[in-house]
Amino acid sequence: MVEVKAELTPIRMKLATREPVEMLVEVINNTNKAVMLSIDVVLDDQLAFDKGGRSSFQTKKFDAMAPCERFRQYYDVFPKANVDYGVHDIQIIVAEHYNNSWEYVTSKKVKVLSLRVE
Repeated sequence: MVEVKAELTPIRMKLATREPVEMLVEVINNTNKAVMLSIDVVLDDQLAFDKGGRSSFQTKKFDAMAPCERFRQYYDVFPKANVDYGVHDIQIIVAEHYNNSWEYVTSKKVKVLSLRVE
């Protein structure tokens, strides 16, 4: 089974400073065989991966992730111009594929992070 870890640093976004929050996404293949994986990171409508607010979706695909292989990626999360105070969700979706096709999904894991904007 694939293990998914994620964390935010700092855990709150201060809107007064407009500084980004750093998000770590780590995926570990704990199985004894290579797996075909896709990782999708989906931000709330009021958050973005760039200062301009154009990108709120990132994807990464692995044709064959080796046994015990670890993937670690850092993302900067910025507020959009129309951001509201409150809690905004970030979804990390990891899907295992089979039959050498991205269309067929064996299993799917969803991890949800909550980012508080103050």
